[in-house]
Amino acid sequence: MHHQANRALSRRRLVLGTGLALANVAAGGLRAQTGPAGFRILRARPGEALLRGEGQPRTPIWCFDDMVPGQMLRVRRGDELRVRVFNDLPEPFALHWHGVRLPNAMDGVPFLTQPPIKPGDSFGYRFTARDAGTFWYHPVGVGMAEPGRGLHGVLVVGESERIEVDRDLALVIDDWPLSLDGRIASPPQGRNGHMTVNGVPAREVAVRPNERLRIRLINAAPARSFELAFERHAPWVMAIDGQPAEPFLARDGRVALGPGNRIDLFIDMGLAAGTSAPILSEGAPIAHLAYEHGDPVRAAPLPEPKPLPPNPLPERLDFRAALKLDLPLDAPSRLLPEERPPLFSVRRRRIVMLGLANAGDAAQAVHLHGHHVRLLDKLDDGWKPFWLDTVPVPARETSRIAFLADNPGKWLIEWRMLNERGPFAAAWFEVT
Repeated sequence: MHHQANRALSRRRLVLGTGLALANVAAGGLRAQTGPAGFRILRARPGEALLRGEGQPRTPIWCFDDMVPGQMLRVRRGDELRVRVFNDLPEPFALHWHGVRLPNAMDGVPFLTQPPIKPGDSFGYRFTARDAGTFWYHPVGVGMAEPGRGLHGVLVVGESERIEVDRDLALVIDDWPLSLDGRIASPPQGRNGHMTVNGVPAREVAVRPNERLRIRLINAAPARSFELAFERHAPWVMAIDGQPAEPFLARDGRVALGPGNRIDLFIDMGLAAGTSAPILSEGAPIAHLAYEHGDPVRAAPLPEPKPLPPNPLPERLDFRAALKLDLPLDAPSRLLPEERPPLFSVRRRRIVMLGLANAGDAAQAVHLHGHHVRLLDKLDDGWKPFWLDTVPVPARETSRIAFLADNPGKWLIEWRMLNERGPFAAAWFEVT
């Protein structure tokens, strides 16, 4: 019994180790400091992280408040989020709220929606959270102030009603271009780099039999996709890219995330006390569900989960008066997006059908700012039963999307080649 207690204690210590502690995520995250007028404070500055684990040299990174991921921000749907970002880095940047439908001036695209935050300056972001779900924040900038260097964190917008789970955890998956000495390679080399979960190589998540976890998966890697396998567990997919989906069981316990994608899972812990099951990526464990000794949380598992409460998105899209056009996913231009005319301009509340034409030999990931889209069937006679803000487009194919252009302003569309480290390309459109 004493040996079992020591094992449980060491497991808890591991969970509460370096980086963003899972126990703290479950309790709402390590909260940002609050400043004047109720603004939470995020400070971007150089730091260090144990990206290769205990006993290895620390890697110099850029991060928020000496943490990677940065501090979790939580707010309820319908409430206002106020965040003041201080730039203690040598480069300018702006902070993008990935997947959030917010006022254009708060979207965080340098020169298109706001001036970049200069070194030594700050900027106050302020918006009402329209949608409940899992989102994240990261810069849109230059040089090191790009995703993949540590400057990112989780934004959780809570539902207005109680959700039947025992714990709520966030797993932020990242891919670091490390050189042989453990430093971040500049320019990045190779296709895939060093993978971390919440800033460390692997995690052990202490669980109990018949416990239901809500696991929020966030792919913070700028150009890498992941397929995760939950061994001996049956995850329910509850939300994709922050928007509720009709719950379904992940086939063979596997889920795929492109760059920037998020998936919310409900997982019932159905194994016996004292056992362990890995979460795998490409056959390698990135985390373990480690069952503590002791009584189960309840006598029997919870029933199948009900759908999450819907967000205010249209149930139907009427294509009869839609604006239809194609976007060739070309290589990056020497001109910045704001130096080029808009891809299109559309009146508010019109439907847009956009063909994402990938003529290249590699898959691309496309992120649309300020809106969520439906992925259309091949004949445009229907759509997939979920919303996305980041869409993978296979090589030499055209993926068609549709969305309601209901958010006025100038909005970025960015894309980059999957599994290749290089600059992203971009266009923009205007909703008037």
